Amino acid sequence: MEMKRILVVDDEPAFTRAVEANLSGLYNVRVENHGARVCDVVQEFHPDLILLDIMMPDMDGCAVVQKLKEYPSARDIPVVFITALVGKSKSPQKTMVNDHPGIAKPVTLEELTNCIEANLKQPAAPKTL
Repeated sequence: MEMKRILVVDDEPAFTRAVEANLSGLYNVRVENHGARVCDVVQEFHPDLILLDIMMPDMDGCAVVQKLKEYPSARDIPVVFITALVGKSKSPQKTMVNDHPGIAKPVTLEELTNCIEANLKQPAAPKTL
């Protein structure tokens, strides 16, 4: 079974590297640190889910989502906002930001994988040791 493709977009390279290191093995992960490049990456990578920061200097996450709506092939890709702008709740994957699910930073690996699985159509293959 092919691994689901996850695009992680955040302007903090340390954050994207950490997420990539923790998720690769469960998912095919690609990172991008510039909001303005997301549409090009989406057209090339064809992610099954996008984890997207809201506050980025070149193009914020809400503008990225609006731009993605212009591409028929990208309109139905689930987007989960990962941001420090929302507070932690008892159910992190239930946070909503502009009609999209959101998860608050800092985020644990368990919170992140639970959120990803809740927003993907098909669960990831279990990680074996």
